[in-house]
Amino acid sequence: MSTSKGEVSARDVIIATNGYTTDLTPWLQRRVIPIGSYVIATEELPTELVDTLFPTDRIASDTCKVVYYYRTSPDRKRIVFGGRVSARETNPLISGPALYEDMCRIFPELTGFKVSHSWSGTVAYTFDELAHTGVHNGVHYAMGYCGSGVSMASYLGMKLGQKILGKKEGQTAFDDLKFPTRPFYKGTPWFLPAAVAWYRWQDRQQYKSAARRV
Repeated sequence: MSTSKGEVSARDVIIATNGYTTDLTPWLQRRVIPIGSYVIATEELPTELVDTLFPTDRIASDTCKVVYYYRTSPDRKRIVFGGRVSARETNPLISGPALYEDMCRIFPELTGFKVSHSWSGTVAYTFDELAHTGVHNGVHYAMGYCGSGVSMASYLGMKLGQKILGKKEGQTAFDDLKFPTRPFYKGTPWFLPAAVAWYRWQDRQQYKSAARRV
């Protein structure tokens, strides 16, 4: 392969770009949907408050279509809260205050405490909502973790390495699955704002239904 720094030669090549897949690999780009995920962290909180809200170190998530997920920081001094706050992609200056409002709706006890950090990243969904690993035109790939990349990327990355080394334990249930795309899709999810708006509407209907039952 030719690069701006010179020629690169390798027996095996792995593409593991997930939500950051570009037109360098157009076949893969057509098969993953990049979606922004936004996160905030609170300032350091009183130990008693953290212990009340999160008595264990478990990670929690709701059952909405547009999910929120939250946990304590590893040192249990902050609450880390994430989710999608907009139908369209935005930036942490906008997502931070919106996430803070949702966090305080779920955890009223956090009202008045400040946010110390706000950031974002890109995850990759697939059209069949499955992770995928395999070989295309001699290039190995693993991607499309659908929001579970912390665990799945580590798992499939290890398995892909074992497979390249010829070890039978590298085999997984995700190997060489049919990797679907959609007509005219080239990696830009023009349909995402409408899909997120639709799912948010469904979430609101569930909220209203639950409130009536209460």
